[in-house]
Amino acid sequence: MTPKDSWRLPLTIVFVFLGILLSAQFQVQSRLVSDLSMQKTEDLITMVRNLSDKRLQLETELIDAQSKLASIRSSRADEKKIAENLTAELNKLAIVNGTQEVKGPGLKITIPANSPVLYVDIVSIINELWAAGAEAIAVNGNRINLYTSFYYAETENYMFITLNHKPLYFPIIIEAIGNPNTLEKGLTLPGGIIDNLILFHIEPQLEQVEELTLPAVINEPFFSEAVEVKNN
Repeated sequence: MTPKDSWRLPLTIVFVFLGILLSAQFQVQSRLVSDLSMQKTEDLITMVRNLSDKRLQLETELIDAQSKLASIRSSRADEKKIAENLTAELNKLAIVNGTQEVKGPGLKITIPANSPVLYVDIVSIINELWAAGAEAIAVNGNRINLYTSFYYAETENYMFITLNHKPLYFPIIIEAIGNPNTLEKGLTLPGGIIDNLILFHIEPQLEQVEELTLPAVINEPFFSEAVEVKNN
């Protein structure tokens, strides 16, 4: 290095230190700027407003979310209630149609052997039971519904009553589920069906039972011609 160039090294060192000092000062200022205590009042007000707006927005979103959750829960509750109501209605229809086994208190009517009973007498007893509030009826273990039929059949030797085209054997036992007292009173009204049967030496035995079990129909109805009419 020549004497002319001897000044360059000290000058370079000075510039290096100066750069380091400037950089350090810049970092300190940056930290000071980021410190809230050094912010301008206007900037702090703006920041508070922004934070308040954000908080209000979050609160609104939370309320909306809670409302949607409540709506979903209510909808599920409504769906559950509808399903329960439909199930109850289906169960009622199953009882009416005889497609479901049922049990409950009721009345048992026994017509002894050799009674000169006609099939119309049995039909009359069943109709009186329905009128007295019977909820389900069975004859000799056969559930009675809309499609039950009573009639006559005969052979070379004798004539007999049929139930759904099959022989109905004695003793004929009619079981009805309902209020036992009401059912019995419905049959034993003065001048009613029981009094009429007694005139022809037919003396049914009536027994109130705490619990009867009636089976479902053996063969459910099959529709080949009837179709549903849909409303437009």
